[in-house]
Amino acid sequence: MNRYYQTLARIGFGLAAMAMLLWFLWPSSTWQFEPEPFFGFGVAFVVWAFSEFKLSEEVIYRASTPNDIRFGREIFAYGTWNFRELLKDHDYHRGIHPRFLTEASFLVSETELGIAHFQDKKVQKKYLDFADRLKAFVDYFGMHSSPERFGSVTLQSVIPANQFDEMNVAQHHQSEINEVNRLAAEAWKALVPLISEIKERIPEAFDEPIKGGWIRSPEE
Repeated sequence: MNRYYQTLARIGFGLAAMAMLLWFLWPSSTWQFEPEPFFGFGVAFVVWAFSEFKLSEEVIYRASTPNDIRFGREIFAYGTWNFRELLKDHDYHRGIHPRFLTEASFLVSETELGIAHFQDKKVQKKYLDFADRLKAFVDYFGMHSSPERFGSVTLQSVIPANQFDEMNVAQHHQSEINEVNRLAAEAWKALVPLISEIKERIPEAFDEPIKGGWIRSPEE
């Protein structure tokens, strides 16, 4: 709604300037220069002119770089699938497919090398906040878990398969699980505002439908 209010305000300033000009030029039998209407017109005109010196919010600014468009699509895809499961929906009392951790680890590595980044400074600031929290999660989870075979399925699990007892979790494993869950939640909290910033600053990323999927981890 703010953009409509701004448009109405600019129209009002323009009408006020024209009203002051009409007052100044109003015909009379004994016309003479009058400073009051001239001064009023000058003030109204300056205010109107300055109200127009801005990028209109009614027009979506589209000047994102190809890198930001590509990477913005990747982050949005992560938020709708991979990282939503990894950071938000999953409870680490249970194991998760190792590929989720691999995908996040590769993104962290690319960020540290400067490969994965946004050229838009405002988006990059929020991305680095998310990347720091993702790294904290990846480092801790990777250190306190391992690929374990549960029947025919391999899962990255804090609790070793030979010690798994859902009803009786060892205290040190419970502490590790709680910390993994906490770090995952912190990373997710940073991802949500990053996606909002991408929507606002890089609208071109959404010109085509975005599908979730594996982007960095090798095919199996």
